[in-house]
Amino acid sequence: MTKKNKQIQNPGIRVFMPFRVHPRSSVVLLILLSIALASCGKKAEPETITGEAMGTTWKLAWRGERKSDPTKEVAAVLEKWESVLSQWREDSDLSRANHGEPRTAELETVIALSEEINKASAGAFDHRLLKETGDAGFGPGGGLGIDLSGIGKGYAVDRVGERLREIGITDFIFELGGEVLAGDGEWEVGIEKPDTTGRFISRTVRLNNRALATSGNYRQFKPAPGGLASHIIDPATRKPLIRPACSVSVIAKDCATADAWATALFVLGPDVPAPAGMEVKWNTPR
Repeated sequence: MTKKNKQIQNPGIRVFMPFRVHPRSSVVLLILLSIALASCGKKAEPETITGEAMGTTWKLAWRGERKSDPTKEVAAVLEKWESVLSQWREDSDLSRANHGEPRTAELETVIALSEEINKASAGAFDHRLLKETGDAGFGPGGGLGIDLSGIGKGYAVDRVGERLREIGITDFIFELGGEVLAGDGEWEVGIEKPDTTGRFISRTVRLNNRALATSGNYRQFKPAPGGLASHIIDPATRKPLIRPACSVSVIAKDCATADAWATALFVLGPDVPAPAGMEVKWNTPR
């Protein structure tokens, strides 16, 4: 998680919706709507809204009726989970737990999911590297503790998806700082080429009731011999992982899973097979 004026993002997602991108976001939005077609012709164009939360921007497009104002609903869900998971906010549940206070039930749920993925990835996803991330200049520092930035935005996206369905919005696409969740219908999402000199679409994918997250090293990095030293810490060395400019995109059933596994697979490298039930796409500048 990030504070309001500082951001560490998962780069590389372009969601095609008709509104302007926030300059801090790695997400580039273009004027190309959903590709979903009904048998009798095109569906109605989506309604769209945007906002800011968790140190980044969010975007929502949907079709159909809704029971209440989604702007307020989305903002409330994101504020709630930022107050639980942020490593930048001193009053968050996570920050208080890192200073020795008891964990809340909501925080414990996310930590338990992190531990599950840590085991499944043989340690490649490691949520216990708060100090190392800070030492590398990509986090708030503050000593040993839990860092949920590799799963937190994805988990919050899933909670937004749940709330949207509760207020009657089922055909939607929602994106928060590069993490994407699609509901019913079919939505086209562009994945950015990992190029440090500009923003170009590498490929597009179609999502329906699936989530997409990308981890890469070409937006948040420091130059290093042999490549780019990224904000992603290698648990084996406890130092920033160094690779040539690249990224990995993961499509999964939920965004928390896609988010965490994108980090894990970036650590493990392109020769590791995709985990069961997921699609994995490595992206290079060429």
